[in-house]
Amino acid sequence: MKIVADQNIPALSDILSGAGTLSYFSERNPPQEVLADADALLVRSVTAVDKELLEQAPYLKFVASATIGTEHVNLPLLQERGIAFAHAPGANAQSVGEYVLCVVLDWLSHKPVYSVDEIDVAIVGAGHTGRAAGKRLQALGFNVHYYDPPLCKKGVKFVHDHWQRVLTADIISCHVPLTDDGDFPTRHLFESTALQSMHSEQLLVNASRGAVIDNKALLDRVIQGERPSIALDVWENEPDILPDLVPYTDIATPHIAGHSLEGKVGGAVMIANALLAHFEMPATKELADVLPKVEWPELDAAMLTSPESFNSWVKEHFNIHEDDKNFRRHGLTRDGFDSLRRNYRKESPRREFINQVVTCHNSEQYIQFLQLGFRARQLLK
Repeated sequence: MKIVADQNIPALSDILSGAGTLSYFSERNPPQEVLADADALLVRSVTAVDKELLEQAPYLKFVASATIGTEHVNLPLLQERGIAFAHAPGANAQSVGEYVLCVVLDWLSHKPVYSVDEIDVAIVGAGHTGRAAGKRLQALGFNVHYYDPPLCKKGVKFVHDHWQRVLTADIISCHVPLTDDGDFPTRHLFESTALQSMHSEQLLVNASRGAVIDNKALLDRVIQGERPSIALDVWENEPDILPDLVPYTDIATPHIAGHSLEGKVGGAVMIANALLAHFEMPATKELADVLPKVEWPELDAAMLTSPESFNSWVKEHFNIHEDDKNFRRHGLTRDGFDSLRRNYRKESPRREFINQVVTCHNSEQYIQFLQLGFRARQLLK
């Protein structure tokens, strides 16, 4: 069996050892010569699996994307051609949740006086990443609510469909797929009217898909002044972004919110095991088998109880301003954007908070640090 894979999907040679011949590609699209006799194709979100690509791969039997989203894959065409498909829903949700937490903590650090329980947070989209972000902010005491009309229509109780409640929230964080059809399309969900209603005391975060926010309308809004704080990890038309928008953002990164090592390797394990199952081969590797161990010293919960101490720990382990600085210097061109994503923290991969053991002295601390994504350990009395 010949497997063609994006070289930036980690650990495949280990997970798929003995399953077949692995051929890697380094650009957005695999070259025709490697597709010509491919049995399986493993991609990331940068590769469009469309009619043009599939015509170059006449023997393809299986496609997988190491991502939550599937907008880059023509699923009806795969089904029509009898090609199996798998992806990795939830694999990088914790990573995205930690990204949003870092953005919010940074925003808070610039506010002179605040009471967290009075800050209203609208999570737009209650899927894997939305809930991962929401539970972390709830753990810190924020007033979090979830806007998700499709789930609301299905009768899910913890979500709502009140758009005006979203627009008046202090913090708005986007976690929806990009859709154009159906009752609730998300392309340009935040269009000119919605963006004009926002003010300087708000924070707008997008770690979902770039076109959920109309970037040109956002630029028109921010140049007027009195703009909201803005954190963008995703951009409309990326990698061909709107560079004039970047100076008006507070945090700007090249679509790396979900790029922790746990998120990337987790996605690889999910799709590799799906491939093995499809071709009726045994799966022998789980996430813990291929992730490098982390040696962080155990911490007492008392060391992280104040907002300042907690923010200091977060910056030490995920300094989002490093990514922001690199993006502003090198990510404004098509090639620069792709290079930053492709080579993101290769020398020192970003690791998730679950690697930090926190000793807790009561059940309240224990629950809080679990919700924040840490490995909490409660002392027995």
